[in-house]
Amino acid sequence: MTDDADTTPATPDPDDHVARLQAQIDAAKARRAGYRAHATETVARGGPAHATDEELGIIKTDDTVGRIAGDASQEIRSRLGRLMSRFGRGGKK
Repeated sequence: MTDDADTTPATPDPDDHVARLQAQIDAAKARRAGYRAHATETVARGGPAHATDEELGIIKTDDTVGRIAGDASQEIRSRLGRLMSRFGRGGKK
């Protein structure tokens, strides 16, 4: 014969459950207060700090469309000049 009183699960204490929930609520309120304080400081500074070009992954070079086109035309002239000198300018002898 077994004793049924030993196998009955313990009833959870409602006060412990309420205390755990209240602790979670208090922690959430504290986090919210911290977030609000941080937001207030950010607004007082004039807004969030702007990310630098480096942080955004922006790479600055001296190449502009005009400069690239100039380099390309110089390369084309150079190659044409080499071709013309190789095959002769007049073509007739």
